[in-house]
Amino acid sequence: MNEPATMYTGPLGSTIHVLRADADTVAALAALDWNRFFRRVCLDPVRGVITLMSPSHPHEDLTGMLDHVVDAAASTLAGAAKGLRHTRLRGPGEPPGTGMEPDCAFYVGGRARGFRAALVEGKAAAIAFIERTAPDLVVEVEITEADAGKIERYADLGVRELWRVHGRKDSWDLRAEFLALGLGVSPRALDASEVLAGLTPGDVCEAVGEVRFSLTLAERTEAVARVVRRRKRASVRVREEETPYSARPGESEDNPPPVAEPSPSA
Repeated sequence: MNEPATMYTGPLGSTIHVLRADADTVAALAALDWNRFFRRVCLDPVRGVITLMSPSHPHEDLTGMLDHVVDAAASTLAGAAKGLRHTRLRGPGEPPGTGMEPDCAFYVGGRARGFRAALVEGKAAAIAFIERTAPDLVVEVEITEADAGKIERYADLGVRELWRVHGRKDSWDLRAEFLALGLGVSPRALDASEVLAGLTPGDVCEAVGEVRFSLTLAERTEAVARVVRRRKRASVRVREEETPYSARPGESEDNPPPVAEPSPSA
């Protein structure tokens, strides 16, 4: 190991151990079954980092709610969604058993349909699809110093969008930030999701609050649907209000086209 292990306690009460090692050591350690001892394991040979996480109940509870919120919202807004929760994401040529393990990961729209087609073809085809196709959206629930460099890694893997959700174990209050990712470019803060048709960080936090107190699948689904319907109506109103006056050459809002005089009666 290059450096001693470092331990963090997350704002939701999870325990995270971070070990640093060279790429060959990380690849060798991937042969161990780390998940026998830790619920979340990230083995990243590119950054030379091994992250071992024991998630708290608030962490798992919030992750489950966000999993449902994204799934329900994506199904309505994009017509197709497929969750990949706890799947390790690795780049081409990276050693088997290594990879990033986000709290939630989703194919949305076309990639979701492509994954279903691979599933129909067979298990091997589905695994191959995951290995060559990054998720459209990744969600990270508990943000600590151990997450340094994760944003860039997800971008390098081809993830389109990252949601970072900030919460505390002693409060229901949430804050979310959305980032658009791209290979070789800096992450771009978003006021609204590009993957999920204008859904805002506030919408997501509100939907989680509604889902938290729902008792049935139908209640949870309807809670998300209410937020999505309101966002769609608001988006339509904004587009209508912002539609510019479309003038022909020589015309403007200050110089509108002349009103045609009625033709004389025959």
